[in-house]
Amino acid sequence: MGKLDYLSEEMVEETLKEAADTFFGKRKQVDQELELLNQQAEELRKKGELVKENTSRLNYLLLDEDSINFFWTQLGLKDSVYPSIQGEWRGRMSVPWAMTLKGKYQKVLLSMYDDLKTLVRDYLHGRYVDHPEIKGKKVITPNLSNLKKKAEYINRNIEQINRCNKPDDVLAFSRRMNIDESSKRESIGSGLEYDFDHDLCLSPFDFGSLKLTEYPELPGGKKDYYKISDISMSIFKEKKEQVRTVLDNIIKK
Repeated sequence: MGKLDYLSEEMVEETLKEAADTFFGKRKQVDQELELLNQQAEELRKKGELVKENTSRLNYLLLDEDSINFFWTQLGLKDSVYPSIQGEWRGRMSVPWAMTLKGKYQKVLLSMYDDLKTLVRDYLHGRYVDHPEIKGKKVITPNLSNLKKKAEYINRNIEQINRCNKPDDVLAFSRRMNIDESSKRESIGSGLEYDFDHDLCLSPFDFGSLKLTEYPELPGGKKDYYKISDISMSIFKEKKEQVRTVLDNIIKK
């Protein structure tokens, strides 16, 4: 074998290595991005549990199904997930001071709603916190909006990889580069064909597989808070003794 043959083999090996690195490297990058996405989704699920727990506490304060439906309907969220969460109280709460039971109920309801609104905003859009390692740098916490954007970005990458780096094309390129092997295949009639594109192409990522609850944004303008105050007064007027019992339960717990 002459020097040119050796040189040709080295070029083939180098070219094949580069093709393989590109083929598998891009897939590895997608795997890493999906792993990070799943880690952030797990953090977001914990936030989602806090939203659910606080919604449950708020619905407990709303006394019964009729008042719960009335409350969320008035806020334009009748068909959202909020009314379907069963009212239950866990833990204790420092009940705001007020001269009357009516005023106390109003303040508790407003306070609970305000806390829930903050949690939902954090769940949907995140908040900036100090970077754990870089002093002076801020990072945004995992949130539903960003995770959706990341999933869309990953799917665009997957689509591009499947289009520009098809497994069948890469394997065909490798066979063309390996002339000796191609000749052997032809001489022995090895014509087995596989649909590598079907078997090896990356599947699009299904965002729904993360099972993240879609909590709608909660309204928080002045008119909305006035509306909540009016709702609390309406509930109190009809169900004063139930309100008293619920507030007593909160203080005891």
